[in-house]
Amino acid sequence: MKYLVPFTILKQWVERYRLPGTDHIDLPYTYYIAMIRRFLEPVRVDEAWYRATYPGIGHAIDRGIFRSAHHHFLAHGYFENRASCAANHTELRSPVPFAEIRALTPVRPKRDGLHVRLSWDELMGIVELLLQSVPVDEAWYRETYPSVDAAIAEGRMESAARHFVKHGYREGNWPFAMVVDERWYLARYRDVAKAVAAGQLASGQEHFLRAGYGEGRFPTRTPDPDAAAA
Repeated sequence: MKYLVPFTILKQWVERYRLPGTDHIDLPYTYYIAMIRRFLEPVRVDEAWYRATYPGIGHAIDRGIFRSAHHHFLAHGYFENRASCAANHTELRSPVPFAEIRALTPVRPKRDGLHVRLSWDELMGIVELLLQSVPVDEAWYRETYPSVDAAIAEGRMESAARHFVKHGYREGNWPFAMVVDERWYLARYRDVAKAVAAGQLASGQEHFLRAGYGEGRFPTRTPDPDAAAA
């Protein structure tokens, strides 16, 4: 599924864990890991390479234990420091290794389990590292966001991908076009279906573009519900 959790929802997720009077956040470790998975969802995994490189996982996929290499990478592989593609791949980029993320993550035990305490800036630094592997459709992004196109043309910005990591994600920009499964979307979000039926909206796609993405709605059925933040 080509989807990336919006910045507005990220802020809502962590706000409940903000320590009063500070800019620090105290997250349960399991919640933190689930949040990382959300940023891995759009990462493209080289299915053939992954299976060949990790043959035991290929056998598990054949037996139906995992749906795909992407499914394994999202659920376990990344956190086992496995790559999503070859280092010299010309089109795909593997995320920064989890070992590097873990080194930036202060974990401490509490009565209810392990917790992660980070400042907002520290958390956003980790998010930026994860965003580097999100595939950005350069041509689509520049066409969709003309100001970015102008900045690149004038040499003020290196690329659409760079803009997305440093600015675009926080601004609510999409890294690529997200296509709504109309039938599923209208069945899942009855308020949108009513608005479409009443002629207030032309489609679920229109709603998702105008408001749905920022509200944290999915364009299609999520294939990995276990990857959702708690």
